Amino acid sequence: MLVLNKKIVHRIIVLIFLSILLFQIKSLAVVKPTANFYVNDYANLLSPETENYIMNTNISLNNQTGAQVVVVTVPNLEGNSLEEYATQLFREFGIGDKNKNNGVLLLLALEERQFRVEVGYGLEGCLTDGKTGRIQDEYIIPYLKQNDWDNGIKNGFSAIVQEIANEYDIDINGLQTSTTVFNKNEIAELQQTLSTTIYLSAFGGMIIGMIKRIKKIKWKTTCIILLIYILVTIIILLITSNIVYTMLSIMATLIGYLLAYVGGYSHGGRFGGGRFIIIRRWLIFWRRRRLFWRRRKLKKFLICYKITS
Repeated sequence: MLVLNKKIVHRIIVLIFLSILLFQIKSLAVVKPTANFYVNDYANLLSPETENYIMNTNISLNNQTGAQVVVVTVPNLEGNSLEEYATQLFREFGIGDKNKNNGVLLLLALEERQFRVEVGYGLEGCLTDGKTGRIQDEYIIPYLKQNDWDNGIKNGFSAIVQEIANEYDIDINGLQTSTTVFNKNEIAELQQTLSTTIYLSAFGGMIIGMIKRIKKIKWKTTCIILLIYILVTIIILLITSNIVYTMLSIMATLIGYLLAYVGGYSHGGRFGGGRFIIIRRWLIFWRRRRLFWRRRKLKKFLICYKITS
């Protein structure tokens, strides 16, 4: 029994030793900071101008606030996940002030084509997950999709530093203005979504107009159906899209309804067996209006003629 206990203890010791060894090996897979510290371009993607810009901007930022925005590019993640690798880098580099914990890490993995912004607790108020995600989508990712690593990182770095400068209410000398960039494919997708939304809304309005014309439903019932359709469209678009799509879809629905209802032919009518009802009424109105003014002018002329004669 005593021998069995020794074997169990021996196995436990071996497992603990192996786990410690594996943990050390995993931590050694993370790159070490270079002499520049602020720029660690292990994937050789950045130009000397961009590296100097990141260095000089960080020096000004660090002197005023203690905050640091470190850029790291690696060839690959060595089999690790992006989140684990970024967290390990952030800890080993010791980015930002120790007391304020106001550091930011910009990590690019080339082979995996992944990018992550790791933010310290001290800056999570101004650099929320939503804001860093928007910066990646609008300032960084469009460049990276075109393999323009240098401008993508530089543009994203400028946007991050600007947010930190706004938080501390300071000015950074030489800070370049970041620009929002949209990918051509994303613009094409937005246009396609917009056109599909308008077509569907117009089609729905036409269906309601045709039902009103054929079935001769009362105006109150038609208005209720139309309002319900528009309300459902508004709810869906406000959840999935924006207010511009919502307004355009409402206009398309009303136009489709008017085209279907007003544009219907009435049997046995004039103009070759059919006519536009509202257009015909407008024409009659304008003819009567013109006749009215002509008669009035003629009456004034006759009165003036009698007076002068």
